[in-house]
Amino acid sequence: MNDSISKYLLLLCIAYAYIRLFVNYIGFFIRYMFNERVGWDKYIERPRLVFYGIGLLLMHTTYFKIMKGSWESLSVYSILNLVVFVQGFVFSQITWSKMFKGVFIPSIKKKLRSSKNFNISASKSHLDRLYDELVRYEMLRLEQTTREDFLNALTNNWNAHESKIHLNLDSPSAREFYEFFTTSFPNNSMTLKDFFETSNVIRRPDGRPYNYSTIKNAPIRTPVSKRNGDLQVVFSSFQNQ
Repeated sequence: MNDSISKYLLLLCIAYAYIRLFVNYIGFFIRYMFNERVGWDKYIERPRLVFYGIGLLLMHTTYFKIMKGSWESLSVYSILNLVVFVQGFVFSQITWSKMFKGVFIPSIKKKLRSSKNFNISASKSHLDRLYDELVRYEMLRLEQTTREDFLNALTNNWNAHESKIHLNLDSPSAREFYEFFTTSFPNNSMTLKDFFETSNVIRRPDGRPYNYSTIKNAPIRTPVSKRNGDLQVVFSSFQNQ
């Protein structure tokens, strides 16, 4: 391939990346300047700009290294730089794909979530209502679990507070409480072990932690708990939200 032709092809790739970036973001800038709703989704656009920046950096860095060589006497070094250049171009352009928005972003967000938090997707009003229902059916030790304790334990990092949820439930009922809760609020990173052991925020009526082995095997020993009917009523209004 002629060196001048290859030079312009590589420059065209770089120019295309910049033009596409400009075309997609000029609308944000214009709306911002005229005090209109920008429509900026930081959870999509910030990762996109990071990927784009990395892609452009790879393209710019390798472009000059490629141009120092000659296409008539390609070396392994030049070929590797060309491969990295192409990867940089792909890295930037993949950000416009549906896969980036629909698959990659949710996957990265999930991995970046704190491992010391249940990451429950539930509104404060829903959790407030759940607290009221649990109090109504005497499933909480009210004198030991305030509303603030309840919200702190479920929504904040476990090491950021000293709140505990004192359930007024035996082990089979507590296990069913966990199952009803995760079914009603399925968007979370909660596991059975995290809920009853690792987090150290859930307590028995006597104030001690539940025994994880007992909780794990509860469905085998007691397929239906004593409070199953009450739990169904408590969580019925949260189903299919």
